[in-house]
Amino acid sequence: MKKQGYVPCNKQIHIKLSENELRMIRNRMEQMGFKNLSAYVRKMAINGYYIQVDFKELLEVIRLLKIDSNNINQIAKVVNTYSAVDGKIISDMKVEHERVLKKVEKCFDKYLEIM
Repeated sequence: MKKQGYVPCNKQIHIKLSENELRMIRNRMEQMGFKNLSAYVRKMAINGYYIQVDFKELLEVIRLLKIDSNNINQIAKVVNTYSAVDGKIISDMKVEHERVLKKVEKCFDKYLEIM
């Protein structure tokens, strides 16, 4: 008597894995709720996908945000000390802040396309 949903599988492929790779596959299989290694490998080979993300751009955005935050802190110190600050400095900082925000938006839009 066949199980419902049973599909006979009579073709084989063979792969070699290290102990660590096999352990990682079994861990992932358990996380996803599979009890049968063959079914898990078949499902991942047919429907699975691998995403490789380059975080260089994100690291650059983080660097720019740190610079931006530092600039804001320096202006806050000047304002708290002297109760005034040059309008040109504020204007320049606003332009730089907008540039950083556009870079952040572009970067996150790129990562959202992946998902």
